[in-house]
Amino acid sequence: MRVVTEQVCKAWQQCKSKKVGNTSTDGFNIYLHGNCIVRMDMNGSVYISDGGWQTATTRERLNGVLRTMGIKAHVYQRDHALYFNGTPWDGSWLMVR
Repeated sequence: MRVVTEQVCKAWQQCKSKKVGNTSTDGFNIYLHGNCIVRMDMNGSVYISDGGWQTATTRERLNGVLRTMGIKAHVYQRDHALYFNGTPWDGSWLMVR
């Protein structure tokens, strides 16, 4: 996990705001280049999205969040298609917890 991802995920878990490079959190959401890629609702449910950008950095940040939460799943790309834990995924909001 990259240092940026680790620092932002740690702050997010503590419900604290933090900005490191191109990634930030307000304690409830995580943003990459200003696009929300992780959000937590008032019930504690967590959702992920690619924010409209299927990039290696987006996948790395999402996988960092999943690892931080202890979720044994991952986001990856194969043949230009995005997958969540082996299932094709269009990158739209997906509840992970």
